[in-house]
Amino acid sequence: MRTFPLRGVRWLAVVLPLGLIVGCGARPVDTSAPPGPPIQIAPQSSASLPPTPMPKNPPTEPKVERRGDKRPEAIDARLLAEAAAEVEPNTTLGAFVFDRTTGTTPLAYNADRPFRSASLVKLLIAIDALENGADAEDRERIARMLSLSDDDLASMFWVKDGGVGMVARTAAELGLGGVRPPEVPGQWGEVVVTPRDVAAIYRHVLAMPPEDQALIVKSLGRATPYAADGFDQYFGIPTGLKAQWAIKQGWGNNDEAMVLHSTGLVGPDFRYVVVLLTEHPLGSGWQTSAQSVTAAAMAMTGRLPGI
Repeated sequence: MRTFPLRGVRWLAVVLPLGLIVGCGARPVDTSAPPGPPIQIAPQSSASLPPTPMPKNPPTEPKVERRGDKRPEAIDARLLAEAAAEVEPNTTLGAFVFDRTTGTTPLAYNADRPFRSASLVKLLIAIDALENGADAEDRERIARMLSLSDDDLASMFWVKDGGVGMVARTAAELGLGGVRPPEVPGQWGEVVVTPRDVAAIYRHVLAMPPEDQALIVKSLGRATPYAADGFDQYFGIPTGLKAQWAIKQGWGNNDEAMVLHSTGLVGPDFRYVVVLLTEHPLGSGWQTSAQSVTAAAMAMTGRLPGI
């Protein structure tokens, strides 16, 4: 089995008895269901979900602007790329912002470039487990897996729910054209995603049944400063943007590159889906690379209404 020996932060490998390496499940949901009551999120100020569910297919969503809402201008992607490169010159950035109020995309940069997911795959794991009828105990585990980015729980669900099969099913269900399973089935952090696909995952979450939607969003809104493995999760969105957020971060490395990702729902009523994916050469340093993601996030300040 391929190993990843670098610096203690690496992709997780899950091995079953008898030497079998496996890798994670989802079924269709009723997107016509109402979105449920407002969700109170701690430790930040309270925020609620909007009164209408989000359709699954982002490209065909009607662009409806509510009265009094300002339409954001397109964000110059060079501002983000240059800000990240000032901190870590060899940063490769992929970025995507979707405005849920107007149905527009003010930012799409390297939107279809593949990146290793690291812990972002936990969003797919959570969707799959909930759509397949997670019991009360598993729902508590999902909340911890998301808020603390708990790798052991992710590995448990990966084995339990089918790993590679889960990736294929959820990608097909959500229409995620750039998502690919890992080459080695047990290494869930090497699932391939694109910025556009990650944005679509968040929009799917907001179309889930109210109780499942609430569990995921509340857990992301309660992301702890430090993950279960001790990594500082507050880079990118939570540090760079002064706004309400519900985030899922990602970090890891293999023998080719390091990745750090900051993604989530941002702004009043979670108006924006924000996705910042980055790749860095080995040896770039975790702190420096994380600061480059934060710099990219900061470059959006003042360029989106409400942020």
